[in-house]
Amino acid sequence: MRAQPVKGFGVVSKKLNLSNRAYRGIHAIQVKNIVGSVGRVQDLLSGFKLKNPDVRYYRLRKIMEKGDVVPPIIVYKVGNEYYVLDGNHRVAIAKELGVEFIDAEVIEFFPSERKESRTLRKKRIEFENLTGLKGIDLTEPRHYDTFINYIHDYAQRMELFLKRKVAINEAALNWFLSVYTPAVQCIVEKGLEDVYQGKTLGDIFCFILDYKWYKSQKEGYDIGFDNAMQGFIEEILGKDEPEEKKSLIEKFEGLLEEVLPWIKKE
Repeated sequence: MRAQPVKGFGVVSKKLNLSNRAYRGIHAIQVKNIVGSVGRVQDLLSGFKLKNPDVRYYRLRKIMEKGDVVPPIIVYKVGNEYYVLDGNHRVAIAKELGVEFIDAEVIEFFPSERKESRTLRKKRIEFENLTGLKGIDLTEPRHYDTFINYIHDYAQRMELFLKRKVAINEAALNWFLSVYTPAVQCIVEKGLEDVYQGKTLGDIFCFILDYKWYKSQKEGYDIGFDNAMQGFIEEILGKDEPEEKKSLIEKFEGLLEEVLPWIKKE
């Protein structure tokens, strides 16, 4: 049987207009259903073989040959197919060894019926081209600018820690895995999607970043993302007005307008 070429998630996402997503947790998935990669297709040959196996590949291969446990990969699910965001080495080895199942953290994508404005589409394309991140759906153009600014700051912190130059797409992927994905999991667990109907997970994440900026300005120091997340949940979602309750979105926008007069509804 002829080996199949590796599919690119970006191509599939654009074709199917994939922008709605749902976090599915960690599951054992069938290796044969892993058909593509997110942003790494150029590094893979047909059949999901690495073009240039490196030291890490051979080290992981020895571990997997012995049957030792490796961390779950991270995949985007589209229908019955999976696209690897993190774990291309592990998948290449699993396919070569004939492994039937592999543990994966699954994020499922669905087509969106919402039509983008020209400005929003332009911002999304600019964001994807700069960072290499696909499928982050936002409803306001300014939110893509917020993400880019935050990723640039994150890259600078990585450079200080690693003492070397860090490319923006490297920082973006690291940020996505270590900051954005855990935050989105928390947003889902707290039920914020139900509160902010019509807004995406990315929008809600941006609301938390705005809250972080506001609180940091007020306190005179950077309160950090974890504190901002907790404060956002407690202060914004924990207050109900006994008479004539405002919607939570109205309360949040009112808070921001005190310190962010440049915010405009798109």
